[in-house]
Amino acid sequence: MASQDVIHELARAKVNLTLHVGRIIADTADRYYGYHPLDSLVVFADAADEITAIAADKTSLSIIGPLSESLRAETDNLILKAVEAVGARHDVPPLAITLTKNLPLAAGLGGGSANAAAMLRILQRFVTLPNDEWLSIALSLGADVPVCLASRTSHMTGIGEGVTPIAGLGKWPSVLVNPRVPTPTGAVFKTFDSQTGANAPRETPRPQKAAGDMLARTLDGRNDLQPPAIQSVPLINNVLRALSVQSGAQIARMSGSGASCFALFERAAQAQAAAKKIAQQYPEWWVMAAEFGD
Repeated sequence: MASQDVIHELARAKVNLTLHVGRIIADTADRYYGYHPLDSLVVFADAADEITAIAADKTSLSIIGPLSESLRAETDNLILKAVEAVGARHDVPPLAITLTKNLPLAAGLGGGSANAAAMLRILQRFVTLPNDEWLSIALSLGADVPVCLASRTSHMTGIGEGVTPIAGLGKWPSVLVNPRVPTPTGAVFKTFDSQTGANAPRETPRPQKAAGDMLARTLDGRNDLQPPAIQSVPLINNVLRALSVQSGAQIARMSGSGASCFALFERAAQAQAAAKKIAQQYPEWWVMAAEFGD
């Protein structure tokens, strides 16, 4: 690789088509004590942040793009944490890194995790480590980073360390909407943990449907964090309603811990028309017609 070659990676938006969550791990002897076990069908969209890197005298990070403003003051960006984590195990060449921020922040789309994972993929061009060590580094940066490192349709289990790619689900037209209202992840999990009766968290998450196409598997599941997220941010319900009434919408659901939501459509033309209509009705929201899958 020439010293002036620019390396480019896409940090595609992560979407939890399903997100089944188990009771918090209370055993202090468990290495994942304090985390929640998960079972999720994860896909990636063609909506993405972009990361470039080029050889430099010292490592630096510049943040540009339409949604970059609030990130520029951050001192603990996950991209730099990824560089530090790899650098603690192996020499890493200094790089001038640029993040083009296209995805909304705190959106439930794995933006920071996808950025960290994209940075790890860049560093894999310079550093040779065993696969399990890359996985360990990814997990140390966040539960979503291992699946974002794969950046392909996958079944995610454990606290995020179990990533099994699923072939053959293809691509699906969709619409992504974020109301530009951050959802406090901690508050969402706190509400989830406090649920009682029929809504009380299962000890282990419900298993993911193991057969069918993308839509069938999505319809079979749910997002366990959606009800508590709506309690924290009732506006999420408005987003789900706006998506579900669109022509051709097969299902509308929240991704991750919110507040971004998605809908799957029968045809791309329907998704594009729906995105245009929602953007006109709610100009303050971030709206994008997208394609999910590999």
